Amino acid sequence: MLDDDKLLENVRLAAGCGAGPTMLLTVALASTGAKTVNEALDRLNRLRDDITRLDRETPRPHAALAELEPELIDDPPVARMRLDVGDHELRGKLVFGEFLGRKSFMQVAALAIAGIEISESDAKLLEDIGVLAQLADPRIWPLTVAKRIAANGGSLAEAVTAGIASLCTDQMTGLPSAGFMRFLDRVECEVRHGRTVESIVLGALERGERIPGVGRPVLRGDERVPPMLEAIRRHGRGDGASVALALEIDQELARAKGLRV
Repeated sequence: MLDDDKLLENVRLAAGCGAGPTMLLTVALASTGAKTVNEALDRLNRLRDDITRLDRETPRPHAALAELEPELIDDPPVARMRLDVGDHELRGKLVFGEFLGRKSFMQVAALAIAGIEISESDAKLLEDIGVLAQLADPRIWPLTVAKRIAANGGSLAEAVTAGIASLCTDQMTGLPSAGFMRFLDRVECEVRHGRTVESIVLGALERGERIPGVGRPVLRGDERVPPMLEAIRRHGRGDGASVALALEIDQELARAKGLRV
């Protein structure tokens, strides 16, 4: 949890970027690290006068924002401006000088997010997976939230922020994927110790264990899976051990409970 000084510094930075009241409160709220709604409201209310003052007094734009105090910056930074050479540095490499025209967007993104360098073919696979995730149906609840805000005069920032807040939960987006990968690792480990996939899956279901990434609130299966598997095969990954194990888990879940990965 950020202390009050750093929370308010985040608000000042947002104000200097031109953020309006809704976005300032969003930044303040995200900075509280609150575990409950009441805790968040209590902290924002306690800092209300300070937040209001920053909204009123911070110049927009504020050139001095680039001169952050060292203690307010995470050290070492993943990236920084290199004004001395007219470039940006990302994990010790120059974006314009070393990446531009040589690395794809996904290769640079993987380096920025995870600190790993991936091959051109791996980057293309990730890009195909990204295309498969471009779903715009308003029955996907976070999209409904974003659409309603935009349709009633909300700004792009407000609509997108609200949609992301609805999306990035432990029920949706990347977290179920990460949870399923942990389950996959567990199954792989137990199989090495002599258990069958069937017994592991049935045991988890009998204990009432919720397996992340399995089933959906509306659909029994996920329409993205068949083209995802085809993309994996097209990129030469269809025979991978994790793919084979995931398909076996999928078959056992379908037989036992009619659910699909």
